[in-house]
Amino acid sequence: MKLYCKNCNNLLTINTLKESKFDEIKFVDESELLPNGKYIEASKVGYNFEIPIDYLINTKSILLKDHKESIRFQGCCGPSEFSTLNQVCPKCNSEIGVLVADCWTSRFIGIDIRKVSLKPLW
Repeated sequence: MKLYCKNCNNLLTINTLKESKFDEIKFVDESELLPNGKYIEASKVGYNFEIPIDYLINTKSILLKDHKESIRFQGCCGPSEFSTLNQVCPKCNSEIGVLVADCWTSRFIGIDIRKVSLKPLW
């Protein structure tokens, strides 16, 4: 799977992502939830988001940048906000996903599928 920004068509994934098996998930605080190059449907994992999040991705497998509003990065040691998008497209600044990387969570990026496309739009 590859992900493109729906607003500007920018390729967001570094390589083609492969679906992760549940037994590859590591629920270890401050460690990557998924292996590099992998994703999983958010519904298969027990995190409760207050916003639509469809996929969870290894943080090193996608090119996004931090939102300019620092309030979107609440957490004690890192971002753990489950109610707002804090990652944007590096080209057009469209909100794409949420980085979760606090001391009491595994590290991943959640993606709102309504903000991305699985193929180039033009």
